[in-house]
Parts: sequence; C-alpha cells; structure tokens
Amino acid sequence: MIAADIRRRFEKALNQLLSDDIDLLERNAAERAIGGRLAAHLAVLFPEHNVDVEYDRHGLEPQAVELPPYCRGGGRKRVIPDIVVHQRGIDDENLLVVELKKETNRESRDCDRAKLHALRDQLRYQAAVFIDLPAGPEAKDRAVRAEWH
Repeated sequence: MIAADIRRRFEKALNQLLSDDIDLLERNAAERAIGGRLAAHLAVLFPEHNVDVEYDRHGLEPQAVELPPYCRGGGRKRVIPDIVVHQRGIDDENLLVVELKKETNRESRDCDRAKLHALRDQLRYQAAVFIDLPAGPEAKDRAVRAEWH
C-alpha cells in the first residue's frame, strides 16, 4: 500500500474520532479508551488488515526492538504500541503503527518517538505516526498535533 494512502486513511479516521468521540477528549478519558475508538474508526478504513490496540506479539513471540539508552536503559526491549494496522504474523503487511498521548499527559514523548522509529525500521512498518491529542474542557477548540515518522 502507498504511504500517501495510509496517511489519507489515518487522517480520515482521526477526523471521525474528533467528530464522533470528542466527548472522550473533553472528559479527559483514558488514552486506552481514546485509542480504542480510533482503532475502531481505522478498522472500517483498513478492512483487509487487522487493527489491534496494544498488540504485543511478533509472530508467536513478545514484540521487542532495540531502543536508545534514554528509553528504559536502552537495548532490546519489549514494546507494546498503542495501535497497529497489520496482518498478524506477516511483517510485509505491517502498514501503520500509532502512538498517542493526551496533552494532559506530562510524560516525555521522546521514547514514544524512538519506539515508532524502531518499529518502522526493525519490523518494517510502512508508516508511523505520533499524535498529541487535546484533552479536557474545550478540547474541540485545540488542534491535534500529528508527527509522521
């Protein structure tokens, strides 16, 4: 699949989330709840692939990648991305990996970005995106920040 098509479909799903589920952001709901809804919107747009939330497998083994030292000491670490669009067990069909944070989450975003780079480079995801979502009152009036990696 062409990267531009993956991005177009993702942006459509994100817009659907912001349209249909903005109350989750305004209520500052858990990132898992928001990610689950985004995954549901993605599943409609990627019917030929699996869309999984917090998928932790590479084949039958736990999913692990090499991370830089500033991420839990670096080295080979188990990772659980927020959302993946793939076909389970077939690396050639790893389309999209998504990490998300709400703006109210004060954790550093550096390890999320490193995880995206590692998954894209080591497990051959065709596209990777980090999204920083507005949360809390009037979330609908603030922009989503999306970084493609």
